[in-house]
Amino acid sequence: MTSTDINARLDSLQVAATGLITDYSDLATRGRLAEHPDTVDHRLGLVVEMLAAVQAAVDTERAGGQWPVLRAHPGAEHDQRTADYTHHRCDCRHCLHGGPGDSDDPIWT
Repeated sequence: MTSTDINARLDSLQVAATGLITDYSDLATRGRLAEHPDTVDHRLGLVVEMLAAVQAAVDTERAGGQWPVLRAHPGAEHDQRTADYTHHRCDCRHCLHGGPGDSDDPIWT
């Protein structure tokens, strides 16, 4: 696989993951999907495949014992990244904090 292939795959996964976050927002706020279930299912398939590959690597590396024991709670870094992202603003239509409409509105129409 070339770097161009990897970059294309990562772009596809980014779009799928962002789409699923929007799908979740639709469910949380509207109580239903805003897009056809087959479209959402396609995104799910891409992300589930990625999650399975990452989980397999976690299991293998954890069993291999090459990583030191974490001193901090495993969620601490995630919480910091979430806080940083929450305060992020841009005009990128691909970002959940950018695009058309109110940047604090989780639903784009």
